[in-house]
Amino acid sequence: MRTWDVRTGRLQDSFRAGDEVASLAFGSDGRTLAAGTARAVQLWDLASGQLRLTLPSRSPTTVAFSPDGRLVAIGTGGSVELWNVDLPDPAHAIRTVCEAVNRTLTPPEQSRYLHDQPAETGCPQAVR
Repeated sequence: MRTWDVRTGRLQDSFRAGDEVASLAFGSDGRTLAAGTARAVQLWDLASGQLRLTLPSRSPTTVAFSPDGRLVAIGTGGSVELWNVDLPDPAHAIRTVCEAVNRTLTPPEQSRYLHDQPAETGCPQAVR
């Protein structure tokens, strides 16, 4: 998939879905793109260009988000699959992890679990 700036005609970004894309839908947050391929629906973070989640599905032909963005409906010919995709933003998820372990992450943990996030988005120094 490629995104273009229609004013300039320049390529802004591209995503590799791995299969032919049959359907697309934008999430209500404006940050998430759902791409239906032959075997799955992939949710992409448009700001980072990172794949956020893959929903396995049998030959999805249609993809749509609920108005609040918490559900994805996938049409597969004779049926509809509903998926809860209420994904927290990365900063919220990081805070939740830090609170759960009640400490900051070590550099190896930061590298392993937050590899796509800048170091400053890690845990705050004082976790309560």
